[in-house]
Amino acid sequence: MAALTTATPDIVLTLLRRLPPRERLRVVAQALPELERELPAVPTSASFWRGASMQALIEQQNVRPVNDFGALLGGWPDDESVDDFIHTVRESRQLYLAEVEDE
Repeated sequence: MAALTTATPDIVLTLLRRLPPRERLRVVAQALPELERELPAVPTSASFWRGASMQALIEQQNVRPVNDFGALLGGWPDDESVDDFIHTVRESRQLYLAEVEDE
């Protein structure tokens, strides 16, 4: 199992898929107890499951009313096409993913 800890999930899944179905289940069943031990404990406090009130969340996150509805539209220029918008969104996502992978 130690060798798999440095493998990416894609590599692990690829290796698992090469096994016959019953062997796959055996490997997963064998690994499951170890994986469960590594999970953080689930909070048992009832207050954890209730969550904060809407007012408390507003105060914690410093939310303010929107005075300019146009601000909700994101400020995309009127002369830009939908294709440009889609291209920009995809490009932004790729840049974000590259940044996350570098961390």
